[in-house]
Amino acid sequence: MRFIHIADVHLGVTPDVGMPWSEKRGKDIWNSFHMVLEEARRQQADLLLIAGDLFHRQPLKRELKEVAAGFAAIPDTEIVLIAGNHDYLHPKSYYRTFAWPDNVHFILNKDLTPVHLERIHTTVWGCSFWDKEDDRAVYGKHQRQMDSEFQILLGHGGDDRHHPFRANELTAGYDYAAFGHIHKAAQLIPNRVVMAGPLEPTDCNDFGPHGFWMGELTEAGCRVSFYPIKKCEYIRQELPVTPEMSAYAMVGLAQQELAKRAPYQISHLVLRGYRDADIVLPVQELAQLNRVVRVVDETEPDYPFDQLKQRYDGTLLAQYIETLEAYPDVASGRKALYYGVQAMLNAMGEGQET
Repeated sequence: MRFIHIADVHLGVTPDVGMPWSEKRGKDIWNSFHMVLEEARRQQADLLLIAGDLFHRQPLKRELKEVAAGFAAIPDTEIVLIAGNHDYLHPKSYYRTFAWPDNVHFILNKDLTPVHLERIHTTVWGCSFWDKEDDRAVYGKHQRQMDSEFQILLGHGGDDRHHPFRANELTAGYDYAAFGHIHKAAQLIPNRVVMAGPLEPTDCNDFGPHGFWMGELTEAGCRVSFYPIKKCEYIRQELPVTPEMSAYAMVGLAQQELAKRAPYQISHLVLRGYRDADIVLPVQELAQLNRVVRVVDETEPDYPFDQLKQRYDGTLLAQYIETLEAYPDVASGRKALYYGVQAMLNAMGEGQET
């Protein structure tokens, strides 16, 4: 039995609001969803599992009709889906009354419920969210049922506020557990318990690979593989900074580094290293460069601490430097040292210009 497992598609989301590429990103997410449906047709998948949050919020009726048309175009694929914490079953949700094609099975219950798919000798167990949060351990320890050759769990959750579970408790009752909710693709237990991750990154902090899972269940067991989709990828692009660099040089170097990206990549530009203590970082100019979503300053001012201690010997500033230099937690101590020295110099009228 061949299947595809997806989750957290978040149709209707508008990533990176205000950025030039924002509208296109929203359309790309719809296109990626339709691409998976086409892949199900091409691969002759017996089953499509959608583990919650197909929509980013309560779906509109016209959006459900769009999705249903795509489902109807693959009538030989059984489709089972649940509502997650984003598209939960609000009392007035169109999910509750929508008429799906015959091959679609929406599990509306908030308690674990089976869907028997006789044609493919499979039972899928699942439940939907009825609210934004539900901290019940609804999956628990499940006794294997003998009504079908294959037993699958379709779930959404994995943290304390959203259907918590322990992966090692699921393998006895199911041949495969298909999960959504956590935005990081992972095999929690190889070939048995899988967190799909989103098809596309829906937030600029969604780093790592995105895509869908395809697998096959046989009498010998289950095997799954991950198939990446690369319409968009957020990356951390590091920019090495030295005390000799001017603001103009930083912008020029950033342009050179950003030109090396793949066309689908969007950057968090991370400034790292030591900078001249008096320089004003060109954060605004860097943020306006092509496909930069965020600028992160992780630089440290290159203060001449030995000279400062000599110059201000016997003062609170010199004592502060000596104390923090001896701080056992080096990283925390240096950060406090930089901020403190800057504040004291500013108070004395000798700090960095702003």
